[in-house]
Amino acid sequence: MSLSKHLRAQLAAEVDASRRVIERVPASMHDWRPHEKSMGALELATHIANLLAWGAMVSTTEELDFASDQMKNWSPPTPDTIEGVLELLQTNADQLGGILEGLSEADLEAEWVMRSGDQVFSSEPRHFQLAKWVLSHQSHHRGQLTVYLRENDVPVPGVFGPSADEQQM
Repeated sequence: MSLSKHLRAQLAAEVDASRRVIERVPASMHDWRPHEKSMGALELATHIANLLAWGAMVSTTEELDFASDQMKNWSPPTPDTIEGVLELLQTNADQLGGILEGLSEADLEAEWVMRSGDQVFSSEPRHFQLAKWVLSHQSHHRGQLTVYLRENDVPVPGVFGPSADEQQM
């Protein structure tokens, strides 16, 4: 299986799982956070959706420099409803999937760098950066969001099989 096909399959699975978790967040929980240093539930759900736009950036650039004027002036979309977050998730997933479909093995093996000026945080092949900073990163934050749901007695959907709130097969 090509790297592009593998990443697209992984993307589809992650987006499906993220959608199932995000759609469970009730409006009453939008501002809820487990700790003062934590993101609110709506902000966390939005971050999960915006990570896919990060993937589009990784796929179409050679590097990200946090010290650049472009990044200093950048701010991500911030929907104010879960419906808006779900639309953003799908829009970003469609965009990233289309970009990945057009990338060659050489594009995916090319080095991609994350830095802040001279300080390099990560310099790895693009496919590794996508797996780490987009797919695994999304999974990590989706896991956080399931804990938010559990702490608020909202039934948690299954992600890697049934959850404690779903009937066992």
